[in-house]
Amino acid sequence: MPAKELPVPAGANQRVAAIFDEIADLLEVQGGNGFRVRAYRTAARNVGGLGRSVADMLRAGEDLATLRGIGKDLAAKIVEISSSGSCAQLETLRHGTPAGVAELLQLPGLGPRRVQSLHDRLGIGSLTDLQVAAQQDRIRRLPGFGPVMQRRLLEALQQRLRRDHRFALPTVAATVALLLAQLRQQPGVEEAVAAGSFRRRRDTVGDVDLLVATTAPAAATTALANQSGVTRVLARGGTRASVVLATGLQVDLRAVPP
Repeated sequence: MPAKELPVPAGANQRVAAIFDEIADLLEVQGGNGFRVRAYRTAARNVGGLGRSVADMLRAGEDLATLRGIGKDLAAKIVEISSSGSCAQLETLRHGTPAGVAELLQLPGLGPRRVQSLHDRLGIGSLTDLQVAAQQDRIRRLPGFGPVMQRRLLEALQQRLRRDHRFALPTVAATVALLLAQLRQQPGVEEAVAAGSFRRRRDTVGDVDLLVATTAPAAATTALANQSGVTRVLARGGTRASVVLATGLQVDLRAVPP
């Protein structure tokens, strides 16, 4: 198929960056080659920071392999992601990662290194394992954790485990539209889009993932945390935030360079 005919979705740069970051996370959890992990993280950062859309570049027939930190292999994956919304390597890594470990990566405050440490040192491979270890006061003894991190993980975990129901897409749509509209008004924000199951138009969603392209990421995460409908802030940092709305819906935001 000619490059100009590829059905590239809106927000292509953010989508590619998010997928490359997830690939890097899963590779790191699985003990993958450190060079490959860094290559995907660098590619995610470079694509997220491009001044042009990869969608426009593909339509123009440009060679993405010439982009800094990309090369032929990653360029081919960008084409694959742009045409299908995902890529085979990501699906292979997801299938090769225990479901419980993948769920751990979704908890605020848990990156791949901490997940790997929990798995290797305490044998934690699921949300239930993590809950038991936190209740038994074992997590705080691990290097890089401590009592404050243990308490925050337990709070986030308990909130996640209580979400045993899903929300109908039409019920969530109005909330997502309002959040995106408010985020787009923040200084430095060039675009805000929904990702995950909401973007895929599933009948129901368990939570909502938002991607924001901005030159002021901390302002975007703060804006989400300060929304009037927020009843709990699970995590807030320079580029990520997780909140729970009054309806019980969890919203996770990730800010990337425009």
